[in-house]
Amino acid sequence: MKTTKTHIIFLLSVFLLCCIKANGQDYAWLSNNNIMVEARAHYGYFWHHHFEMERFSAHYPAFEFSVYQNTFGKREWEANYNYPYIGATFYHANFGLNFEGNHEVGDALGSVFALYPFINYPLAGNKDSQFTFKFGVGLGYLTKCFDNFENYHNFSIGSHVNAAVNLSFEYRQRVTRQLMAVASFGLTHFSNGSTKLPNYGLNTFSGALGFAYFLRNPRVNLTPTKRPEYKPFEFDKKKWFSVDFDYGLGFKNVSQTLGGDSTHYYHVHDFSTCLLAQFTQYSRAGVGLSFVLDLSDQTLPDHFVDENGIHVTRPDPEQQKSVTYDIKAYQMAKMNFSLCYAMTMNRLSYYFEFGWHLKYNKYTDLSKGNIFQKVKFRYQVHDNIYAHLSLMTHFGRADYLCFGLGYRFNQKYYINHEKGTRRRPPGMHRRFLFL
Repeated sequence: MKTTKTHIIFLLSVFLLCCIKANGQDYAWLSNNNIMVEARAHYGYFWHHHFEMERFSAHYPAFEFSVYQNTFGKREWEANYNYPYIGATFYHANFGLNFEGNHEVGDALGSVFALYPFINYPLAGNKDSQFTFKFGVGLGYLTKCFDNFENYHNFSIGSHVNAAVNLSFEYRQRVTRQLMAVASFGLTHFSNGSTKLPNYGLNTFSGALGFAYFLRNPRVNLTPTKRPEYKPFEFDKKKWFSVDFDYGLGFKNVSQTLGGDSTHYYHVHDFSTCLLAQFTQYSRAGVGLSFVLDLSDQTLPDHFVDENGIHVTRPDPEQQKSVTYDIKAYQMAKMNFSLCYAMTMNRLSYYFEFGWHLKYNKYTDLSKGNIFQKVKFRYQVHDNIYAHLSLMTHFGRADYLCFGLGYRFNQKYYINHEKGTRRRPPGMHRRFLFL
């Protein structure tokens, strides 16, 4: 109860401070950028996405504080996305409270502190009331994680530092010219991307109420005008298709669940290519093919390693018994096929993939499931070179997290309407497009 009172006092203090209009110098950057501050109080519960986690039935309080910009059309994509909100959120939750006041879960999970940048897309409404969708990704710190001796009940998270992901639907109602009331319901997810096991992750749903305040009178939205030229990462209304090649490197530690050296990390190598076609100014879609070599697979029950190399045991239908094979590391690689969708905002792009593991040799292990989902965040570094962060999951359970670089080949093509044929200029264009 003391903690809850502290949260309420903090939220009220922040709100009162935000609502005090300074009489001093009116900083131009506040007015020119539509800066807002916001405070919310949450109450939530855990989603038991694995039966082993049913013991975590706690309800919990949380609060968040955000600083962000209400875009107004300084860049063309802002108008095309209906003037989204862009900023950062600080989030804190105590996972140890529920309706019965039982602190058993809190003893195992502790509390979390998170900081994540976000973008909030208006879906419907007008200047006085809006329905929006918020998407944020950042870092979270859990005060307690799994330990073989000290905290073996917490088999959901194996590390203190985790990725924090927030997805929420919101309703925003204008109260005065500068003040807005906000209500939301959403999902907050914490996971380390299986860099250290166990990693079932924490999925929490919560409802929230709060207030948002413009630090200066909000600006009127600008009407976009025709641009004289397009940057390399923007769509110039021509027909494009692109071929992307990238490599990602990840790290996994399985010592918490399988024993062994707690300082040893296994590498994950992800080689992928995507063929994508442009169909709107900020959207592309296509197909992808990838090869993934997860060296932690050699710790699976039917694999073992000795001084002679890697060995795998597989049933042999002809001999009607299990046979042990000597294999090379590359023979554990998985081949994947996926459907891809991409959306772009300036230099940043989101990629979403839904795909299938293709079993192409008898040594490939698919115990994690044949169907996967992958999320990628890409940022244009220079012309046709991009950096990316990708997360592979199997229906909510993270498999690995990769960082890497990629290279894009872009090709324009045109349609000759008179002859009904398609033609294209020879060679790859020097003007590259990044999405």
